Amino acid sequence: MKTLKNYRFLIGLFFLLFVVFIINDNSIKQSDNQQINNWEFGFQDQWFHAKAPGDIVADLLSNQLINDPYFGTNEDSIQWIFNRDWTYKSNFQLGLSQNQELVFNGLDTYALIYINDSLVLKTDNMFRKWIVDVSFLKRQKDHQLKVVFKNVFDKERQKIKQLGYDLPGGTRVHTRKAGFHYGWDWGAKITTSGIWKKVEINAWNDAIIREFEVFQKELSDKSASLDANIELQVQTAADYSLEINDSIYTYSLTKGEHHITIPISIDQPNRWWPNGHGKQHLYSFSLSLIKDKKILATKQKKIGLRDVELVNEKDSLGTSFYFKINGKPIFMKGANYIPQDHLQNRVSKQDYLHLLSDAKNSNMNMLRVWGGGIYEQDIFYDICDSLGILIWQDFMFACAMYPSDSLFLDNVKKEAVENVRRLNHHPSIVLWCGNNENSEGWQRWGWQDAFDSSEKQEIEKGYKQLFNDILPDVVSQYAQIPYWESSPSLGRGDPRHQFEGDAHYWGVWHDAEPFENLLQKVPRFMSEFGFQSFPSIETISTFCDTSDFDLNSPSMLSHQKHPRGNALILEYMEREYPTPNSFEKLVYLSQIVQSQGIRMGLEAHRYNQPYCMGTLYWQFNDCWPVASWSSRDYFGNWKALNYAVQQVFQPLALSVVSKPNGLFDVWAVSEQETLFKDSLLIEVFDLDGNLAFPAQRKEVSISPNTATQLIKDLSVTSKNLFVLARLKNSDIKSHIQFSSKPKDMELISPNIQYEWQGNKLILQSDAPAFQVYLHGIKGHFSSNFLTLMPGKKKTIFFEGDLNQKDKLLIWSLYNIYQDE
Repeated sequence: MKTLKNYRFLIGLFFLLFVVFIINDNSIKQSDNQQINNWEFGFQDQWFHAKAPGDIVADLLSNQLINDPYFGTNEDSIQWIFNRDWTYKSNFQLGLSQNQELVFNGLDTYALIYINDSLVLKTDNMFRKWIVDVSFLKRQKDHQLKVVFKNVFDKERQKIKQLGYDLPGGTRVHTRKAGFHYGWDWGAKITTSGIWKKVEINAWNDAIIREFEVFQKELSDKSASLDANIELQVQTAADYSLEINDSIYTYSLTKGEHHITIPISIDQPNRWWPNGHGKQHLYSFSLSLIKDKKILATKQKKIGLRDVELVNEKDSLGTSFYFKINGKPIFMKGANYIPQDHLQNRVSKQDYLHLLSDAKNSNMNMLRVWGGGIYEQDIFYDICDSLGILIWQDFMFACAMYPSDSLFLDNVKKEAVENVRRLNHHPSIVLWCGNNENSEGWQRWGWQDAFDSSEKQEIEKGYKQLFNDILPDVVSQYAQIPYWESSPSLGRGDPRHQFEGDAHYWGVWHDAEPFENLLQKVPRFMSEFGFQSFPSIETISTFCDTSDFDLNSPSMLSHQKHPRGNALILEYMEREYPTPNSFEKLVYLSQIVQSQGIRMGLEAHRYNQPYCMGTLYWQFNDCWPVASWSSRDYFGNWKALNYAVQQVFQPLALSVVSKPNGLFDVWAVSEQETLFKDSLLIEVFDLDGNLAFPAQRKEVSISPNTATQLIKDLSVTSKNLFVLARLKNSDIKSHIQFSSKPKDMELISPNIQYEWQGNKLILQSDAPAFQVYLHGIKGHFSSNFLTLMPGKKKTIFFEGDLNQKDKLLIWSLYNIYQDE
C-alpha cells in the first residue's frame, strides 16, 4: 500500500498466523468456485493489464499512463479520468456444474455488464453484491465478459434534472458511492471507478448455502441460547444433512428456497469483552451441507457472546448516552476511522492489522467507522473481534440530504440488508448509526433556506422514511444491537447538545475558540472533535520537493484541503508558542499544538465521567499524505497526538488540569475493578529541573471504574515553572503542565545524550527537555515527544531498521527558539 511502514516486532509472523486463522474461520466453500482474473482495460485504442480488485486510477498508474496522483499537484491533472466511461474485459469458462452464477462482490458504481456482447446486468450501488445466473451458457468454452463503467457525473446530472432541484451535499447524493471519493476537507478528489471487489463464478449442483447466521437469544453466566439461521437453495429434491460442529440434522427438502433454524446451547459460556475489560473469547461454528455422504458446501462463522445496551435516558442533567457491555457501563476511548487509501486495492491485510494493533496499543476500545467512507472489508471486523476494538458503524450517509424516490430507497434498503447481514456476527460491532451530520445540517446549517415548502416537505419525508423507518427496521430484523438515527443527535447550535445524546464539538478549530473551552463544553458522549497538524517531514517529502517546503507552495496547498487550515494552525500556534524559524520546526510544532489541545479535551471527557461516557476524536488515520486532524499519518507514523492518546487512555491515568489564576487540579481515572491506593506526589520544578517547593505528598484512594479528584486548586503563580503529578509506587505519571505559556518562558538549552543498546535507545539530559522528538530514521519509537529530567535516564524501544540509527535526529521544544 505504501512506501513507508511502521515496523512492528515479530509482526510478520504474528500476522501470517493470525490471518490464516481468521480466514479459515469466517469463510464459505461452495463446490467449484473460481475467481475471474486476467482483466484488461481499454485506453487510446489499446488494452492494458488491470487488477481486480482495483480501480481505474490504480490501473492507469500501474501502467505508467498517469503520474502519482498523491505527488505535488498531480491530483488536478487526473480529473479528466472521471469525466469519461471506462471498459474492462476478461474471459472465463464454466465447468460442468448444473448451476452457474457470476458474482460481482463490488462494482464502483454505474456499470453495464455484457457477456458475449449481450447486456445481462446494470448496477448502481458500489456497496452491494450483484449476481447473474449464467447457467444458460455453454460449458468449457471461452466467454467474453465486459464491464463498462459509466461516468458518474453524467448520471448525477440526469438525476438532478429529473428531481428539479439540487440537494444539500452536491451531486454525490444521487449515487451510492463512497462520499470521500468526491473530495473532503482531508481528502483528495479522486472520483474513481472500477471492479473494487472480487468477481467470482459460483458453481453448484444439488444445493447451496445462501446464508448462515448465528444469533444470540439469551445469555447468562450459566448458559447461552443461540439460533443458527440457515438459508438453502435446493435444485434437486432429496434428503440433506446439515452438520454444525458435531451435531447432524437431516431434512427432506423440495426444490426451492428453505429457511431452517437450529437451536444451539452453550453451558458456562465465556463472554466477549472489549479491550481493557476482559478477554475476547470467540466461538467457532462450522456448517456443512451434505447429500449422500458428500459435502456439497461449508461455511464457518466466529461469534462472541456479549450483551450490548445503549443507555439513552432522561436524568437530572439532560439525557444520558453510554454503552453497557455485559451489563457494565464502559467509558469509550477511541477515534473516528476513515478509509485507509483513496485506492482501496492498495490496502493490504497487513495494513489492517498494523492500524488496528496501533488502536489497541493506544489503549483504545472503540473506533467509529465514519459514514462518508465504505462498509469495511471482512478482515477489518475480524481483527477488531480478536483485539477487542468496539465498532460504532455508520451507514454510508454523510453531511447531505438524499433523494426520496422509491427506486433510491429500495436500492438503499437492499444495501443495508446485505451489509447488516454480512456483519451481524461480529461482537465488535455495537451500534449502527443512520448518518453523519445530516440531521444537524438540515436543522442548523441553513440548508432549508434553498427550498420552498413543498420541496422541504418532500426532503423531510424521505429523510424520515430512510433514517426513522427503513434503516432501524433492517437493524432490528437482522442484528441484535442498538440503532442511532444521526450523529450528532443535536448540533452545537442547539443549547441542549451539551446535555443530551452524542455531540460533535467544533467550536475549537472551526470557530477558533480557545483550547480551554474543551474543559467546559463537555457533552454526555463526544463522538467528534479535533484539530489539525502537518504530517512529519519524512511524510511531506513523499509528496513535496524540498524546494516546495513552504506552506504557500502549490504542493503544500494541494495537500491542505481545509480552506482555513493553515491559517488556523498558525493562529493557535501563535497563541502559545514563539514563531518557528524554519519550515521543519513549524511542522514539528504543529503536532505539539495539536496534541496539547486534544489532550485537554480527552482528559476532560475522561475525568468528567460518569456524566460524559465516551470520547472519539477526529480522526485516527489518513487516506493519503495530507495535513489533517489525524493522529496517525498515511504511512502509519504516529504524530505527537497518538503518543498523547496512548498516555491519556491508560487504564489508570493522572491528569494535571490548568485553570485560570495559576490554579491546578489533579485527577485520576481508573478502569480497575477494585479501589487503588498509593501515595500521590505533586512536584513543581523550575526550568533548571530543581524543585521550586518541597514536593507535596498525599495518600490517595482511587475509585474503580470512574474518575477521582485528588487535588483541587493547587496554586502555582510564578513564571518559568512546571507541575508534575505521579504515583509513588507505580509508573503512573501525568503530562507536565507549565505555569505560563511557553512563549513567555525562558527555556534552557538541554544537552541531550543518547546511547544505542541493541534496539534500546538510552536518553539523558543535563536540563529539563520538553517534547523531545526522535526522528530521521524509519521505524517506531515506543515513546516520543517526551520529557527528560536531568539526572534521569529514559529507555526507549525502537522497532525498525537499526542500520539507519546513525541518522537519528533529536529535537526538543528549545529548538524552536533557536536560530538556524
